[in-house]
Amino acid sequence: MYSRKPAKEVKRELIKLGVNYYILEESLCVSRKKPGCSMPEIWDVEDPANSGKIPLCTLMSKDSRPYFITVFENSNYRVLKVVKE
Repeated sequence: MYSRKPAKEVKRELIKLGVNYYILEESLCVSRKKPGCSMPEIWDVEDPANSGKIPLCTLMSKDSRPYFITVFENSNYRVLKVVKE
């Protein structure tokens, strides 16, 4: 969820793992104690093909549909339900 992979791909992998709900800690998406240390920047090292795209966690904080449904949120966390087809 903290990578820059497409939501559809992340959803597919979560379903394979049997995940029904995902708890997204938004501070991990934007934490910048040092340049290059946020979760999306760390993922760029592992997944350079998606580097430069908007992090999925940023997109999920704006609108989780159609692949996920936000069922709870507060100032720290967002609980996303994985939409199963």
